[in-house]
Amino acid sequence: MKFRSLKPFLLFSLSFLTLTAQDNSAFEWPKNKITPIFKEFVTAYNSNNLQKLESFTEKFYAKIDKEAALYWRGIFLEYGEIEPFCIAKEYSNENNQGIFFKGKHTKSWVMIMLRMNEDNTKVISKSVGRGLLPSGNISSISNLVTSEGLVPYLEKYLEDLVKTDYFSGSVLVAKGDSILFEKTYGQRDKQRGNRIDANTTFNIASTTKTFTSIAIAQLAEQGKLDYTDPISKFIPEYPKDIANQVTIHHLLTHTSGIELDDYRPFNMDNDMAKSMDDFLNAQIKHIDSLNEGRRKNFKVLNKFDYSNENFALLGVIIERTSKMSYAEYVEKNIFIPLHMNNSFVDINKVSIHNNVATGYSYNDTNGKLIDGTRYKAPTKDYYLSPFGGIYSTTRDLYTYLKAINEHSVVNKDTQELLYQKQAKRFETDNLSMHYGYGFYIIKKGKTVSIGHGGTYPGVGSHCYYYPESDHYIIVLSNYGAIFSNTVATHIESLIGLIN
Repeated sequence: MKFRSLKPFLLFSLSFLTLTAQDNSAFEWPKNKITPIFKEFVTAYNSNNLQKLESFTEKFYAKIDKEAALYWRGIFLEYGEIEPFCIAKEYSNENNQGIFFKGKHTKSWVMIMLRMNEDNTKVISKSVGRGLLPSGNISSISNLVTSEGLVPYLEKYLEDLVKTDYFSGSVLVAKGDSILFEKTYGQRDKQRGNRIDANTTFNIASTTKTFTSIAIAQLAEQGKLDYTDPISKFIPEYPKDIANQVTIHHLLTHTSGIELDDYRPFNMDNDMAKSMDDFLNAQIKHIDSLNEGRRKNFKVLNKFDYSNENFALLGVIIERTSKMSYAEYVEKNIFIPLHMNNSFVDINKVSIHNNVATGYSYNDTNGKLIDGTRYKAPTKDYYLSPFGGIYSTTRDLYTYLKAINEHSVVNKDTQELLYQKQAKRFETDNLSMHYGYGFYIIKKGKTVSIGHGGTYPGVGSHCYYYPESDHYIIVLSNYGAIFSNTVATHIESLIGLIN
C-alpha cells in the first residue's frame, strides 16, 4: 500500500480566483440560456439520486458519458447539498457559466463551471475547483462567529456533519498554549460500535513526512550528516550517476527527480516492503523505469515533484546514520521525550493497541468511487514507512507541533530552516504553496499556514500551524482526507475572520 500525497487537490485554476462575496440568500441567477440548464443540474445534483443525474447528463451532455452521473455523485459525497453563492464573472461568458457554491451542511466552497456549445443547448465539458473561500465580507459566516462563539458554533457544525455522515474523527483547535476546542465524533469501529475518544489513534499518512524531516534535522544538528551531502555517502549501492548528484536537500524538498510510482511493478514490490532495505531494493531493482524517462542521462530535477521514494531514502539514511531502526529512532527521540503516549511508528505496537481508528471509504485504492456506501478501507498491516503510516492523536500532534515551535526537538535555526520555502509547488496572487524541509508553507490571501496533510482511503490528516495568529488546527478523520480537509478549511476561515 502506497501512501500518496494529494497531487494538486485543486482540479483547475478556477480555485485560485478572487471573488467578491455576497449573501447567498440574495443570489440572483443570470438571465441567459445557460441558467435553466444549470438550475436543472443543481436540482439533479442535490437529489443525490443516480437516476436523476443520469437523466440530466443524457439530456444535456453533448457526448454520451456513462461515468458522468457517477462523477457528480462522487462530488456530492464530498460536499453534500450545495447552494449558489456568487457568479465567477472572470470565468463566465457567452458560452461558459461558473458559479461559486457553498455546501449547505459541510460549509465547503466549490466552483462549478459548465462549458456549453455555441448555441448553449449542450454541455461540452465541466470544471470543478475545490477549496478556497471567496474574498470579501462573507456575512453568512461573520454574523455567526465571534471568539466567544467559536466553541458552540463548531459543536453544532460538527454535530450536523456527523448526523449527515460527513465526518468521523477528532478535532483540536488551539491558540498558543490554550486549547480552544477539542472533541471527537463518530465510531472507530462500526462493526463493534466502538466510539472515537480523545485517545483513539489515527493513521496520519503523509503527515509522517514531518517526523522523518525532524529526524534528519536532529542528525544534522549532531553533525552526523549535512543537507548538502550526496546520498552516495550513505547509500553506496545506489546507482552512482544518480546518488552522486542527489543530496539530502533534494530528498527533503521533493526536487531530486527520483520517482517511480508510475511503474506498476515497482509499486507492487514497494507495497510489499517489510523493512527499509526492502524499500531501497525496490528502487534499485526498478531504477531504469524512473517516471518520465528520467533514467537516461539522469539530471537532478531541481523543481518540486512530490515523491514518496525520496522519503523512503531518507528513512534508509536515518537508520544507517543513527544505527537504529526508523521506528526506534522516532520513538526514542520524538515520541518519548514529548510524552506522545498514543503515537506509534511500530506496526507491532499498533496491532496490539486497543484504540485504533478503522478507516472507511467510498473509494478504492485508486480513488475510484465504488458506490454510495462506506466500506472498510484496506490497511497495511506489516510495516509503517517514513513517507506515510505513523499513527497518532490530535493531542499528541499538537504537543509535537508546539514542541517544534518552542525548539524542544530542534533548535531555533533548524526550525526556521524547516519552515523556509525551498521549492515552489504553485503560486498565484491569492494562493501559493511551497515546500520546506518536510513541511508545506501555504499562503491563502494573507493567511500563512505551515504543516502537512495526509490521505489514503479511510485516512485523512490535517496538521497545521498558523504563525501570524499562533493558532493550531489539527483534524484527523477515518473517513479520508476529503472530510478532514472540509472541516479544517472551514475552521481556518472562521479563525481568519476572528482575527
